[in-house]
Amino acid sequence: MMDPIIYPVFDVVQGRGLIPHIVLPENFREYVPDFYLHGRERTVEEYVVDLRRSLRSGIVLGDARLPKGTDIRLQWDEERGLTNISVGTQGGLDLNDRDVFQEHNLSTGNGIIAGCVAMKYVSELLMSSPLSLE
Repeated sequence: MMDPIIYPVFDVVQGRGLIPHIVLPENFREYVPDFYLHGRERTVEEYVVDLRRSLRSGIVLGDARLPKGTDIRLQWDEERGLTNISVGTQGGLDLNDRDVFQEHNLSTGNGIIAGCVAMKYVSELLMSSPLSLE
């Protein structure tokens, strides 16, 4: 059975902006070996390269500017998959001890970037699920 709330959303946090709320499938650790076997971490890394390239052109979303040259770094773990998305010098998402992505120092600009990367990761992870059609 699929988790009822695996869809990512952006929460509106007063005074901070749009903050990603990313939920992993309950049994996501079962997907990680196939995720790596099929090279899906490279797909996520390539997505980040494309995202960086787009950011260099100065993407603007209404009043929220995504900073040019924002550094995006990913940290991987063999058993847990993607454990950290760092955006800029202080913001990001960390996979905590409860296997939940916990945000730190995000606001709308870097929150959108972190959310984009996390959503791409969840998409690739779900394609590694035993239930995927691939």
